[in-house]
Formats: sequence, structure tokens, C-alpha cells
Amino acid sequence: MIDPLTGVVVVAAVGAATAFVSDRILRRRKRAFRDRYGTYDGFRTRVDADEVRAVRDARGEVAAVKAVRDRHPLASLAHAHRYVKEL
Repeated sequence: MIDPLTGVVVVAAVGAATAFVSDRILRRRKRAFRDRYGTYDGFRTRVDADEVRAVRDARGEVAAVKAVRDRHPLASLAHAHRYVKEL
């Protein structure tokens, strides 16, 4: 059996490692977005607005956001949602 102090230390170490890895992944994804599109405006020019509108009108906003993210995997959920809302 593990004593409580050891359990706390293990949980803290695992949490810190997870936070570190998550932060690195997020920074890498943001850098890849910036390298490909530059800014949000650069991203907007690369998305097919007519296609996204058609999906939004036929299946709703959630499906349109998913369509944007499927076609542009480097776009964050926030960018895809903002794009659909601005159509």
C-alpha cells in the first residue's frame, strides 16, 4: 500500500508532466497555424466560405465548425467558431 504522502507526490509529478507536455503541444500547434496562415485574416482567405455556409444552412453551426476544422486541422476551435459566426 502507498502512504498518502507518496500518493500526493506521484499525483503532483504526473500532473506537472502532463501540463508541460500539453503546453508544448499547444505552442507547437499555434506556431504551425502562424506559419501556414500568418494571422486570422490569412486563415479567413483560405477557407471556402460558400462551402461552409452550405454546411451551416443544411446541418447547423456545429457541423459547419467541424467542417472548417476537418479541412483546416491547424485552426483552433476558437478560430473555426469565430469564422462560422462571422459568415
